[in-house]
Amino acid sequence: MLRHLGVGYGDRVGLLALNSAQSIAAHYAIPAVGGVIVSFNPWIPSQAIKNQILYSGARVILASNALLQQHRDLFMELSSHIVMAIDEPIESGHIENRYYRFEVDQHKFDSNIPLDRFIRSENDPIAINFTSGTTGDPKGVVYSHRAAYLHALGQVMMMNLSLSSVYYWSLPMFHVNGWGHMWAATAVGARQVVDEHIVQLNAKSLKQSITSHGVTHMAGAPRLLRHLMDEIFDESILDGLTVMTGGAAPTPDLTESMKRRGVNMIHQYGLNETCGPFVVCEAKGNWSELSTESQVKLRLRQGIAGIHAGVGLRVVDKDMNDVPWDGVSLGEVLMSGNTVAQGYFDNPAATDAVFRDGWFHSGDMAVVHPDGYLEIKDRLKDLIYVETTYGWENISSMEIEHVASQLPGIKDVAVVGVDGKGQKPVIALFYEKSVHGDVDEKIIFDHCKKNLPDFKVPGYFLEAAIPKTATGKVIKGMLKDEVMKRLSAEDARVLKLV
Repeated sequence: MLRHLGVGYGDRVGLLALNSAQSIAAHYAIPAVGGVIVSFNPWIPSQAIKNQILYSGARVILASNALLQQHRDLFMELSSHIVMAIDEPIESGHIENRYYRFEVDQHKFDSNIPLDRFIRSENDPIAINFTSGTTGDPKGVVYSHRAAYLHALGQVMMMNLSLSSVYYWSLPMFHVNGWGHMWAATAVGARQVVDEHIVQLNAKSLKQSITSHGVTHMAGAPRLLRHLMDEIFDESILDGLTVMTGGAAPTPDLTESMKRRGVNMIHQYGLNETCGPFVVCEAKGNWSELSTESQVKLRLRQGIAGIHAGVGLRVVDKDMNDVPWDGVSLGEVLMSGNTVAQGYFDNPAATDAVFRDGWFHSGDMAVVHPDGYLEIKDRLKDLIYVETTYGWENISSMEIEHVASQLPGIKDVAVVGVDGKGQKPVIALFYEKSVHGDVDEKIIFDHCKKNLPDFKVPGYFLEAAIPKTATGKVIKGMLKDEVMKRLSAEDARVLKLV
């Protein structure tokens, strides 16, 4: 059908869909005609989706019926684009006559032509994924067929997927092509379970899916893991389940809870620019002999380069020298290798800024421990600079978050730094209480005061819903804006303790 619609080699094809079997099929059909998959985040505003469609030059759009209804005005504006509804219409929905309907017409285009018959080069693009927050300076990350293939096989080994695995789609498929699991699960013939109601994911539905389908593997941000902990049920249900997590670091309490329930938690680290998971906290054989507290501490680190990453991982100082493996010296994480992106689509300035000297400069700051395991400390832009009696210190917001999250009753926490009056940096801590949590600002302050140096103790504490992207990353820009607004208004609801 894509060939019938005029999709040629190198043409971009947009994909706007929630998790579905059709989305998986599209991840094979589009590359099979030499096209380039351009996945759009269905949860961002219509105008942002429109901007990305126009910027990518995608003339053919594959979309689910529900999203065609949700973004109706958007598709009215894109009247010259070819739109294909890829699933059955919802009962109350109406599909425009001008849309192609795959479910109706697919039988006309059945073919036994091998999928890879028309691929010319493994270095040709297979996908473009826009980084979160893309606005005036679009960053569409370009992957090659080679990168996607090798990354998928790396994920097979990283997750220990096999023919007997049952992979549950708890991860959004549009996000970095489902971390490459779109292709990895198929590569080994694992059964894939697609829950079309994933948007309403909760502890009850997760429990039901895990038990009814015999789920062995799933993946997602730490908030997915929290769903598993939010309901008390027979803990043996989770015994043997493998869960890959990343995007944000899991809390110590969450990590310990997973271990107690027999869950194999794989903590990974990667970015859009690395096809997703690139670094993994691979457990060493002797870890099982250590105390639970020690094991949890080790598992919170991001780890070592995955098999597909090879030797393409460094942590360097400002002079491009590798930092010592002392667990203290801070440096920027650099990546290179087969699964690193080719650059940003039609944005040479952005590409040149971070893809240089053969390395992708991530902007993430980390230390390397004596055993070679990497630990992310913060985004370069989120480091908090404070003045002490002996000079300026770089404070990792994640370090403070890890300390605060160890307090019972804390469900989630985020820390930001802003310039206060007189440009003196202010550290603000946002928190969410767990269901039965009994904590307040004073308790959190005392806990931080006990476990952190004075210059790292937050000065402001705010209980609020912590904003996150669709993929679970905290939107710290919004938190900073909220702090500045409250500081400017001298809002009485802000508790100042220092």
